[in-house]
Parts: sequence; structure tokens; C-alpha cells
Amino acid sequence: MNVIERTKRLQTMLKQVAPANALESIELRQAKSAQASFSDNEPPVESGLRKLIDDRLHEVTGAEQFAIEAIVMPKYRPVVFVRGSSYDDLPDPWLSLNSAVVKSKIGNLLPAIGRIELPLSQFVPYGGTGFIVGKGLLMTNRHVAQLFSQGLGTHIKYQSGGSAVDFKREVDSPDTEHSDYFKVTGIAMVHPYWDMAILSVEGLPSGRMLSLSVKSPEELLGNNVVVVGYPARDDRNDLTLQDQIFEKTYLVKRLQPGKVQQRSKIQSFENVVNAVTHDASTLGGDSGSAIIDVDSGKVVALHFGGVYLKANYAVPMFELARDRRVAPLLNFDGSVQATNDWEPAWTAADGTEQAVPTRRVAPGTGSSNTLQTPVSVVEQFTSWTIPLQISISLGSPSPSDRPHLPAGPREVKDEPEASAENVVVDQDYSTRPGYNPHFLDEISVPLPSLTDAMKADTAQVESSSRQHKDAFELAYFHYSVYMNKQRRTAWFSAANVDGDQRPAIGKRQGDRWYVDPRILKSEQLGQGAFEPGIDRGHLTRREDTAWGPNVAEATAANNDTFHFTNCSLQASAFNRGKDRWQGLEQFLLEKHAKKEKRRMVVITGPLLSSNDPVYKNDKMDYAVRCPLQFWKVCVLVRQDGTPSATAFVLGQEEIKDLKGFEESFDVVATQLKISDLEKQTGLGFGDLKKHDHFAEGGTPGTLENVEGTTPATKGGRVIRIFEDIVV
Repeated sequence: MNVIERTKRLQTMLKQVAPANALESIELRQAKSAQASFSDNEPPVESGLRKLIDDRLHEVTGAEQFAIEAIVMPKYRPVVFVRGSSYDDLPDPWLSLNSAVVKSKIGNLLPAIGRIELPLSQFVPYGGTGFIVGKGLLMTNRHVAQLFSQGLGTHIKYQSGGSAVDFKREVDSPDTEHSDYFKVTGIAMVHPYWDMAILSVEGLPSGRMLSLSVKSPEELLGNNVVVVGYPARDDRNDLTLQDQIFEKTYLVKRLQPGKVQQRSKIQSFENVVNAVTHDASTLGGDSGSAIIDVDSGKVVALHFGGVYLKANYAVPMFELARDRRVAPLLNFDGSVQATNDWEPAWTAADGTEQAVPTRRVAPGTGSSNTLQTPVSVVEQFTSWTIPLQISISLGSPSPSDRPHLPAGPREVKDEPEASAENVVVDQDYSTRPGYNPHFLDEISVPLPSLTDAMKADTAQVESSSRQHKDAFELAYFHYSVYMNKQRRTAWFSAANVDGDQRPAIGKRQGDRWYVDPRILKSEQLGQGAFEPGIDRGHLTRREDTAWGPNVAEATAANNDTFHFTNCSLQASAFNRGKDRWQGLEQFLLEKHAKKEKRRMVVITGPLLSSNDPVYKNDKMDYAVRCPLQFWKVCVLVRQDGTPSATAFVLGQEEIKDLKGFEESFDVVATQLKISDLEKQTGLGFGDLKKHDHFAEGGTPGTLENVEGTTPATKGGRVIRIFEDIVV
């Protein structure tokens, strides 16, 4: 999103939240702490608002945008802590929610809303929010349920022990407290059309059951609502802004007021849904939150995602009440005419037409019948898709950089994509063990060494965030990176690859990349550097690190490769080509790691040269040199027990034909011995040269000239098919 577009959205959002929908009505009284960082003469929030009122959008500065969002939005769309059966007082204009009557009505509902835990995962603490909707039944999002289940409809595979729900997790409750903790025993259903799932939970108190409204979104338009969930910090968005709005406290239960807005069509999974929208402030972790109408105390919608400064999206309870397969099971406050609109989706999911439950709780009885549709539970399974998104919405929804979702919502027509708000990456980087140099039993493979000159250009990890004594090592799950801060690109990325522990985590259906907060943003690439034709090319592949004793750990390691520190500018044809970079990577992993169930060490990096072409596009406020070649060193133990180290270099001549490059250049494509690679990169690979079987017995040759390239250097070997590789 460019500056003008963001400013337009900010103007629209402010009109939406301002009293009488008028920007002129916004009060500019600010807390001293909020104004401390601004000029005493003319705070940016005031000058920025005047420009918005006068439609001088092109004059709004970055500081003014920040000030408006950081000061005005918390005032009109605040967030407060939930404490047991109550919540902290809200500021004006939400003073009516502080009355004893309203606090009692809303407070009685809060204990029915909990945080969905992931007990088997060491890396991802929780998956979202859920709330009690029937006897032993908890409602959440489909994309949350996919963290520990697989399937649609009522034929669901569940990872036994993979989830639980904790109804506390409040600002005053210690992390060790599990007094209100219940195990999920299965998945009752995953809706094949809406982003909704119903979990079966053992021992849920029936007295906490929430009442679900059957009012249409049109009847609720403009009503005050509160969203109750568990927001989490998102390091891909402005952390200062988040910390100011959420007071640097995350992962605990919050109440977030807002208003019901017009419906909006948006793509959610494979369907275009007519979602209800709201404008409360939410963060990742609010997925599955209950949206409660303040006047009635009824749940009117299920939150599932949003577009920053545009709208938050939610599943209307009204539509679920119209579904003949869902309505009889849940605690609706009435009934509406059923529809067959979703029967094709149900039939496709379940395979055959199924009988519909006939028992229905009488409106107002406060209890629900037990589930009568089939519930399929298996002891263990290892295949699902985890969305790689966390979204933030400040007064509206969130994310930046147009994420691509595996199952999240996407607005129809020309709107940006919405983000399913789901926590999938642990923000505590101290948990990352990083690369293990002793991963192979027969040989130790330390990280490559840098020269003193290279160290001077290397990003240093913030001391409080270091997992190891090494000041340069950015440790992740199963791999580590050294960053060249001048080039905003890694010197190298080193990974441990286990071909045996390979739980199936599902196919990737979208990308979302993260800035690493342990080094400066100016020392790494950002989303603005990438555009059609230029990929965020992984250095360490996600498939290489996607291993572990269970699905949760393999998935966390897979997701951890989506950091900008682990990518480089790569032409799409080079990055994805089966006969180029991807083909080589797949050959190494599939043939020598997975098939033979062996371990490997793979170290990858760009061949950086001062002659690399300068790249800059309209979205970048900086220029960066683009590497033309990439190298890879593979270390494994052969079946005879001897170590083997092999090096490869590939060039991406396709990059020269893409926009953003103003100069002409040639690309060298070659394969080098490890000793030659040391000379080219300046890196030290230690004793690996002793185990370079290609250097010992490979047949030297020269690469055939490729149109647009220069001849290869001597000492290389032409790889016409991957089976020609000497390992």
C-alpha cells in the first residue's frame, strides 16, 4: 500500500469512527505520555488532521500518519484488559460501557471466551480464540482448527492432544495457572463454506454457554459491539505503534469495542462470502473472537480477519442459524428460515448427503442438545496447512504487504487481500536453537568464517536477543544466518536437514514474510523490494528445515524460513525453475535426504560482487545491488561412512531482463570446488575441502556458453542432468 492509498484509508476510517462521522468532531486532547515524543509547537496529530479535513492528502507526512494512528485510534477504538468477569474502564466516547448494568451484562459472558492452546508445540503457544456455543462445544475459525486437524464437514482427522482451551490467560493471572483449562477431544465440524469450526471440549461448564443472535447484519448496522480475544504482537508491522496502542502487553484476554459496519464480499478459502464487518482494534490472535452486541449481550458474529484501515471481517451468526446442519446444534436465541445455499459445499466435503439433526433446543432455555452429527477422531496424524500470517488492525483490521493466505479472506474486485488473524510464529526469539555444527555424527561442520573486513560489514544481533555467544548469528529453528548489512542480504544461511523426521505439514498455499527485530530494518530487505518477476528467493528452503518429531515443530521450523533475512532478490524463472535453483535443491533433498532418510548440512548464499547491478523500484526508498549468482555447499555422510562435501554455483541470467535494472551486464554460470568457492566468497569452510570428492575425482570441464553469459571459469563441471553431480 503506497502512502497516498494509506492516507485515503486513514481519512475514511477516521470519518467512520469520529462522532457524527465528521473529522472536525475529533477531539485532540492527548495524554502527556502520548505527546512526549512530538514537537511542543505543533504536534503532528493536529497538523495531520487539518490536512485530512482539507483533503490535502498528498501533504500528510509519515510522522503525521503515525501520530494520528497512535493517538486518535486508541481514543476512539481502544483496547482494555479483561479481569475475570469484568473489564477495565473505557475512555470517552465509550463511557456508557462502564455503567454497572452494562459491565454486569458483558462481564457475565467473558468467562465463556478462552484461548486455544497448542500443548504439543514447543514453539507456537496458542492458535487463536474460541467461545462456548453448546453443550461441550466451542466455536472458533476454520483456519485455527487447521492447526491441529485436517478435513472439512464432519469427517475430520484430529491430532489427539493437539489443542486445549484456557479461559483465563488474563493480565493478572500467572502463566503457570491452569485453573480454567479444558482438553479438546475432537472436531465436531469444520464448515466447508464459512471460516468456522466447532470443537468438542471435555468438561465445559454448561452454565457459561453464550447465546447466539439470529438477527441479520442489516438489523445490527451501527450497533455497538465488543470483540473479546487474545491479541499478539506482530513484528512485521510497526512495533512502536502496536506497543503504544496495546501498552506492550500481549497474549492476554482483551475487550475491544467498535461498531457493526456494512456487509462486504470477500474471498475466504475457496469461497466468496458476504461477511459482516466491524471496526474494533484487533491483532493476530483475535481469530475466533466472539463479537458481542452490547445492547442484547448476544454473539452476533465470529471474527476471522481484516484489511488494514479498511474493515474487519466476521462470520454472521445469522447465516449460521440459516444452515440446517449447524442451527440444531448450537445455542441460538431463536430460529430463522433455513437455506440450501451451502448444500453443495457440504456435499462436496462429506461426499454424500447426510441426515440433519432433528432435535433443537428451545429458544431461551440456556442449554443445547448433544451433537448428533458424526465426529471423527483419530489418535494421531501429521498433515495440515498452517497459515503463515499474523495481522494487525488499528481501529480497523490489519496487515501490511498484501499477504497471500492459504485459507484466509480476500476481498473481491480491486481490494487488497485480507489476513486471517492467526498466531503461527513465536515472537520470543530466544527459543530458536539455530544451526547445530555437530548435527552429523562423523564430522563437525562449523559455520563459515568471515574475514575481518567482512565482519565490519556484518549486522550484529542485539545482545539481549542472542541465543549464542556469536554476535553475528541470527539463530532460527534448524538454521542460522549471517547478514551483510550493507547489501541487506545474507552472507550465508546454514541449515540442518533431517530426511527421516518428516511429518507431512501440508502444501504451501501462500507466503507472508517477516522482518527480524533483532537487527535494524535498514540491514535487511523489505517487502517493497519485491514485485512481479522478482521473487523473495529462499536461501535456506522451507522444505529443508521442515522436520521434527511432530507436526507442530516441523511447521514452526518451516514457517521460520519466511524471514527477509533468509531471502534474496531472485528472478522468478531462476527461483522456481525445475532445471535451475529449485531443481537442484529438490534433487539434494529428495534423493539424498528424504529417500535415503539421512541427515545433511546445506549452506547457501549469494556470490556478492562490487560489480553486481544496482536495483531499485518505485516502492523502495533505498537501492540495493542484486547478486547474480548463488552458491550451495552440501555436506553428508555417504553410505560407506565417509563424509562428503560438494559445492555448486548457479547464475540467474534472467534477472537482467526485469524492470529496475538500468545497466547491462553478463552473468557467469559455473560450478566450483570448495577451495575455489572460498576464493570467490572470502568465506572460510574449514576442513570441508578435505572431503570434497568432486575436487578429488570430478572431471574438470567448462560450461557451454549460454546466450547472454560469459564462459565459465576453469575447474568446473557441466551438470546436464542432476545425476551427474559428484557426491
